[in-house]
Amino acid sequence: MRGVGGHTMNRKDIGNVIEFAIRREQESVDFYEGLAARAKVEAISEELKKMAAMEMEHRRKLEGIDIATFTPTPAEVAQDLKIADYTVNAEPSDDMSWPDIVNIAMHRELASVKLYTDLAGAVSDTGLKALFEHVAAEERGHKNYLETIWEKEIMKDN
Repeated sequence: MRGVGGHTMNRKDIGNVIEFAIRREQESVDFYEGLAARAKVEAISEELKKMAAMEMEHRRKLEGIDIATFTPTPAEVAQDLKIADYTVNAEPSDDMSWPDIVNIAMHRELASVKLYTDLAGAVSDTGLKALFEHVAAEERGHKNYLETIWEKEIMKDN
């Protein structure tokens, strides 16, 4: 298996990559749960909890990988509205508005898309490549979900 820079990746290397991805998913879970706890509006808190649950599902998928037998299921292709590409990333704070929260979340999902796309490009193992492409597609779906909220709820108010 070829990794970044053409170096051969062994099973331990692949395991390390998967562990890294698991940690990133847990960071996302913690991030969304933390924002949900800080949200002053119940509807916002519930949306953030949904995002945390989606990221937890990714973590579970990654934890359940048996590289030797992995067969991915096709992920739905999400349209890229590119809204996150044109908004300024903000830092979490206790007095965040709904637009601030959506903005931060869009940028996190964009970073996740890039991470899994890069990981897919760094491995030659077809099963692992397919897994990372699948998770990248799901992250694109999350980004699309947030961008749709931005388009329907935030842009209409401006």
